[in-house]
Amino acid sequence: MLLRVLSAGLLAATLVLPTGRAAFGSMDVTEALQRMRQASFAGKDMHAQIAFDIVNAKGESVRWVGRYFRRNAPETRIRLSFDAPADLHGTEVSVVGGAKDESRVSVYLPSLRRVREISGDMRGESFFGTDFNYEDLGLQPLAFQQHALTEAKDPAGRDCYRIESTPQHGWWYGRIVRFVDRTSFLPLRTEYYDRAGVLWKVRTLGKIQTIASHPTATEITMETVPTKTSTRITLSEIAYDTELDDSAFPDL
Repeated sequence: MLLRVLSAGLLAATLVLPTGRAAFGSMDVTEALQRMRQASFAGKDMHAQIAFDIVNAKGESVRWVGRYFRRNAPETRIRLSFDAPADLHGTEVSVVGGAKDESRVSVYLPSLRRVREISGDMRGESFFGTDFNYEDLGLQPLAFQQHALTEAKDPAGRDCYRIESTPQHGWWYGRIVRFVDRTSFLPLRTEYYDRAGVLWKVRTLGKIQTIASHPTATEITMETVPTKTSTRITLSEIAYDTELDDSAFPDL
């Protein structure tokens, strides 16, 4: 969920529409996930400066910088444009939402002067070698058949709704556990388990600020547990509701 994740704290988080209504007290999983999406896709539109810090197992890092744009209507559109480093300059990523929250992901590669369409199992591939995959760029179209909703504290001791979801059919993640803040409904921590039940990745939202009345995570970190690598997204110059028009989302 990179762009998905961006819009979640930004990328911050994604709505996965459930097939059931597992409930805890007065809150059920359908409402919790809907409110999480509203928090993640706050405002009519948003744009920001964005930086990626990619760290390998040795602690060596590289930084990418660019611009991020998102608009919610009439359809969800997301654009990521890279300015640096030089070998990424001009690279564009486009996400267009569709029916049933299915999204179309396209990547323009200036070095090849062509557009790559990301579909099917390709969505599980690493995004340019980062700890995010292409599925993290848009809305997950996958419905879940099993849910468990409880009240809990995340590892940092914050009051959350804990939502555990299991995919309806085979997928690159076997289980996803979200710790959703009970006030802001931002997914503060998301744990991704593989099909064998091993913790594979952890995404956390940090440095949450209220911008234009919207709680906004200005840092989104994805860690790959087995490889001990991480990718951190930092957002700055965030602006909501600036009436972004079609010129901000050119066709690739």
